[in-house]
Amino acid sequence: MANKSVVLYQSVKTRGKWSLRAVDEDSNRFDVGPFYVTWYEGKEKQSEPVGRDPEHALREARLKRAALAYVAVGGKIKPNGSPAPPVRMTDEQPARKRKSVATAIAEYLENCRERQGKSGYGLAVRTPETYEYRLGFLIEFRPNAFIDEIDAEFVRLFRRFLLHHEKDLGDRSCYNIMQSVSTFLLKNDIGIAKPILKEMSYPPTEVIPYTKEEMNQFFSTCTQEEELLFKFFLQSMGRDMEVAHCEVRDLKFDKCILHISPKPDRNFRLKGKRSGQNKKGRKVPIPAQFMARMMEFCKGKGPRDLVFPNGHGEVEYHFLRKCKNIAKRAGLTNWKDFKPHRWRKTGATMHHERGVSVRKIQAWLGHESLEVTLDYLGVDDAADETSQQQVNNGALAKFV
Repeated sequence: MANKSVVLYQSVKTRGKWSLRAVDEDSNRFDVGPFYVTWYEGKEKQSEPVGRDPEHALREARLKRAALAYVAVGGKIKPNGSPAPPVRMTDEQPARKRKSVATAIAEYLENCRERQGKSGYGLAVRTPETYEYRLGFLIEFRPNAFIDEIDAEFVRLFRRFLLHHEKDLGDRSCYNIMQSVSTFLLKNDIGIAKPILKEMSYPPTEVIPYTKEEMNQFFSTCTQEEELLFKFFLQSMGRDMEVAHCEVRDLKFDKCILHISPKPDRNFRLKGKRSGQNKKGRKVPIPAQFMARMMEFCKGKGPRDLVFPNGHGEVEYHFLRKCKNIAKRAGLTNWKDFKPHRWRKTGATMHHERGVSVRKIQAWLGHESLEVTLDYLGVDDAADETSQQQVNNGALAKFV
């Protein structure tokens, strides 16, 4: 073959690892790609993806040989591929650099870290960590891939890679990973992942409230501090990190109100950008008797002290483990199903069953839309017993 400096390679997977294998172009048949054409510019080896079709790959390899032969005699190739008047090629002309996916991800993560800011209102602390974990699957898929070779087929193969991953990733995990990859690719002017992401879905996570029997058994084995902690989860209907970042000053003992608020100096933000709730927070009424217990529990603490810190006085990140350990200690057979978020669901459900309006519950939970609260409470039957009683005794009953 003419000009041996141009070589056509095929990407093949052997024993779970991807590698490049030179293609025998004189063969009558070879497998579907992906294919890459390689050549040298000076002393630097260059590589370019040429798709998955064998015929197209062969044609691109031959065109590259012709182009290099033309350049060798002083010609120049225009961006549209047509010849330009011959010029002398000098060693000072820089070779085209290709960016690897790993490099592009590193730059993207660095940009994310810079966006966190010092005020606490940039990206959340855990966001770069989450992106780093999810984008790590893209590097694992093709460790030596370049950003300019990512096409629709590449993304579909990556989706298949996730669905058959050895970690047995769930549908929601696969979706979240693909969503982060799509965002990353859009930042690199590659939009082909977005329509592929729309094809994916996952079943909604059903949160089941605790029964009264489960709660009684759970609290019966708690220490005083453990009991206050998880009853605080129940009464506040707060999210895990909202409870973890609650300070003594957030408890308005005179009004029996908890102010769930952001803590910029602790790099903690709330959800609710559209409503502005992420900046001003929200207020939740707390029963007077329980607030009195909390006031006694907080004696000796300063206003900025955390209500439920870890052993070093810092933010506690292990409420989930504590919840499961207590449930296991209490002899509950379903102790693995015990999670802090279920106390939030339980509190909201019990309020709803006692006639508190969905709008009020929405405000206490911090949901931005009523639809989310309705789904959260499972309010889908207008003929339930509570609704029927409210209609029978309501303002419109006199007009029947």
